Amino acid sequence: MLDDTGPAHTLPLEETDRDTEALLGRVFLAALQHPEPSRSLLIAQGMPADAVDRALTALGDQGLVRLHPGGSVEVIPPDISLPALALQYERRARETRSAAHELAQLYFAARNSSASADGGSIRILQSLDEVAAATAEIVASGNELVRSFRSLTPRTQEVLDSPLPAHEAPSVGSAGRVLEMRTVYESAVLELPGVLTTLAARERGGESFRFTTSIPFSAVVVDDDAAVVDVSGFDPSGRGSVLVRTRPMVQALRSLADHFWDIGSPLERGAGSAPSARDQTILALLAAGAPDATIARQTGVSQRTVERRVRALMDQLGAGTRFQAGVQAARRGML
Repeated sequence: MLDDTGPAHTLPLEETDRDTEALLGRVFLAALQHPEPSRSLLIAQGMPADAVDRALTALGDQGLVRLHPGGSVEVIPPDISLPALALQYERRARETRSAAHELAQLYFAARNSSASADGGSIRILQSLDEVAAATAEIVASGNELVRSFRSLTPRTQEVLDSPLPAHEAPSVGSAGRVLEMRTVYESAVLELPGVLTTLAARERGGESFRFTTSIPFSAVVVDDDAAVVDVSGFDPSGRGSVLVRTRPMVQALRSLADHFWDIGSPLERGAGSAPSARDQTILALLAAGAPDATIARQTGVSQRTVERRVRALMDQLGAGTRFQAGVQAARRGML
């Protein structure tokens, strides 16, 4: 006989009601432990008929059992059904995360259209969630250009960890305008796994980007109207970051963003037979200031192979430094 206190939490259930979770867990485990489970057998174990019917229907919807005429119950092998159910939840989670950016923009755009402009405020933010919400708020009110500079902070990692569809979606501002996006990343960002794929997706979404070696903090500046300063590099919780609407401060941050853009190096990659695709990636990463260990991770070869190839490329280009090799390659149209 099944112990009624069995682990109901073993099922990844949608229902939040504890009694419902317990019932589904009890019915599933009872069916799982019997070689030929049936509705009548479950009822005979002391469970109310209506409760059994509700539970079997829910388990069937989740793909954990199949109901057959006459009341027989077929349990799908858990090594098949549970991974499939987990994939469904993961897909729904990805879809929800992908929609979050667009929905946040709609939310703040609607409120921005009816709210009076606040021409002189600074709001202290208390968490990474508040940093994300404030950024969505000011982007949704934008008209032309979003300037960003990003150091390798927890918030930057959070942004780059978003699903690819979120990166590919254009940023939309006031009145449905698609905004120009211009970002300078700290070169250390290139050390993140899979970042080249993410950056390619952001480029498809309309972002232009460059790299520079040292950025002390991150900021997003929308037109001349508002900015969010991210200091999660100093406090990983994001506490102390600020939403700024005072025009002189916004203009100062805009000037800093323009300065980083002017000194930044693009990550240019193009098609062509010479150099090889791998050498193009190496040269592009060199121009962006990436170290050999980072290049090795991004190209999938050993660091020793990268070191040999970098030296050969520098000799080929007549470059005295790694950075010069990247610059010379760009000037010669090799990227």
